[in-house]
Amino acid sequence: MRIARRVALVAALTVSLLAAPAAAQQLARLFPEEADVYVSDPGVVRLPLPPEVVAATSPDLADLRLFDRAGREVPYLVDPGVPSGTTRRERLTVDAQVSDLAREEVPRDDARALTREVYRVALPDGARDASGWSLVADAAATRYVRRVEVRGVSADGSEVVLVPRASLVRLGQAHVDRDRIPLPRFVGREIVLVIEGEEGFFLEPELRFERDRVIGAAGATEVPLELLLERHEEGRTVLELGRPPSLAAARLRFASTTPAFDREVVVYDVLGAGAPQRIGGGRVTRAPLADALVPDQQLEVPVAAVRGDRLRVEIADGDSPPLAEVAVAAVFSPPALLFAMAPAADGAPAGVLRFGGRRAHEPHYDLADLFRDAVAASAELLADPSRIPLARLGPVRPNPTFDAAPALAAVMQPGPVLDVDAWRWRRALEVPSSPEGLARLRLEPEDLAAARDDRGDLRVVDASGRQWPYVVAPATERGDVALHVEGPTTKDGRSTWRLALPVESLRVDGLRIETARPVLSRTYRLRARDAGGLERPLAEGTLAQALRRPGPLRIGFPATRVASLELEVEDGDDAPIEILRAVAPVALPSLLVAVPEGSYALLAGNPDAERPAYEIDRAREVVLELRSVPVMPGAGVENERWTGTPGGAARQRQRLQQVAIWSAIALAVLVLGLLTLRMARRPG
Repeated sequence: MRIARRVALVAALTVSLLAAPAAAQQLARLFPEEADVYVSDPGVVRLPLPPEVVAATSPDLADLRLFDRAGREVPYLVDPGVPSGTTRRERLTVDAQVSDLAREEVPRDDARALTREVYRVALPDGARDASGWSLVADAAATRYVRRVEVRGVSADGSEVVLVPRASLVRLGQAHVDRDRIPLPRFVGREIVLVIEGEEGFFLEPELRFERDRVIGAAGATEVPLELLLERHEEGRTVLELGRPPSLAAARLRFASTTPAFDREVVVYDVLGAGAPQRIGGGRVTRAPLADALVPDQQLEVPVAAVRGDRLRVEIADGDSPPLAEVAVAAVFSPPALLFAMAPAADGAPAGVLRFGGRRAHEPHYDLADLFRDAVAASAELLADPSRIPLARLGPVRPNPTFDAAPALAAVMQPGPVLDVDAWRWRRALEVPSSPEGLARLRLEPEDLAAARDDRGDLRVVDASGRQWPYVVAPATERGDVALHVEGPTTKDGRSTWRLALPVESLRVDGLRIETARPVLSRTYRLRARDAGGLERPLAEGTLAQALRRPGPLRIGFPATRVASLELEVEDGDDAPIEILRAVAPVALPSLLVAVPEGSYALLAGNPDAERPAYEIDRAREVVLELRSVPVMPGAGVENERWTGTPGGAARQRQRLQQVAIWSAIALAVLVLGLLTLRMARRPG
């Protein structure tokens, strides 16, 4: 049986070789790196992926392919591995092979006839003993109670009782179901199962063996994560980390020179196409004085699979100082590929593994269902990695067929020339070289203030005024805009504060206030005023802080474009609150611009501009997955030549000319009218 299942898996993996060498050669140009694959055994082999390969690929291993010696693509299955410090439980199922079956009815004088079924069943192929296995009896009847005895048959044919008394029970709507008989340790070739009942029918169950096997992590790898940003705010430390090179779930290991600590940690996956998602967390501790019963440190927290480009780690510091010299590493069990590739003679490479670049889509082979069926049939084989022959990977080298042209070369073309003077705001940009032709520009609050609410007037132009295509990436970062605090003015037990933005107007969704002393409970009303002076209510409620540990006051409201805020507080007979600082949090989206290296400018602030329609936006999901380089922004300035009209300076000159002409005509009419009136008043 085991041989048949292994043959089925080999067939599933080999019959689906893609016989399209031209397409495979075109596919091979997408990967910048490659390594030879050495196979010594025919059939299914296992290739563990070293850290340098996993680190160079996308989180889901989409940009990784196998090719045989003929250049054809080789389908594979991915074993994601087991996270460090954890185990994976696999349930192995083997159909029971019944070699003999006897059924009889035993008459009884004082009771109903006894039904007896005797099954002689071979132990699972390859099992040295029965320990760890359970015999499962699956019957079609919906209600029954049966007595069970299990005897083991030794190699010499003698029998020994393994389970003297057990029960098989199913009580229908009572939801009582017992169909499993754990087997004790026994070295032999088969067992005898005796089932007896008094219900007047034979049970006739389908028999199978099941066993739960625990597989631990093997060959765990630790990879330090790049620290992109570290900031400290309101009793917590926020770390922005580079993507951990792992497909499967992993663990984050923390290091710090702080001698003792106990901190809560939360980990978020920062996705390019959405808001950060929580993927794990826990506590990290270090207690140098711990006794033998308490571990002196716990520095790892589990995390789920990572798909974004970055991780955000929030460490709760409370009133303690931040951890000193904190560093984070990813600890994971490397994933492996399962495939079938014919060995080469004389130890030559059997194929090549090409990877990296993030240009290839995730493979979906046409026989994926057959793969899954083969894996399910060979669960016993795949659950224990030591049973599968290992393939070996040679040194990593550059792929000579790699097409180094930017992935976005086809769409990296300038559009029509714009009348730059029709845009009020301008920010200089320096774009470095990018392997994929993609640059990431994070918009600043000043840019958002100058742009329309729908951001349809944003443009990226070169020195000639030609616009370049971009995709708007969702906001994954936030910034604080300091507000100018004016007031308070007091009247009838109320104090009113005016909180002005440093720009004309901006779309904000909250307010954070720091006070000189705690505010225990005061009713407030918050109003917004737009650039036109129109006032409308935003929020109302109660301001409250802890007496001994006052924190910033936070007021949330729907995202609204405002020019200033007005906060009215009910003071009663108390003195007005003292506002030391007020800030408005702002979501900061980014532009992903398909542009070559060079100097450019960001334009904003044209109320008449139509929303751009770029071809690149149709491939939005692909663009969000590509690697990008950060843009180096300059200072933003008001466009001195801005006229406030889409026609720019030329249109303004034309309008001035029209005004001059009409003024001359009006003056001529006036002069002629005066002359006519004067002549009409003369005698005769």
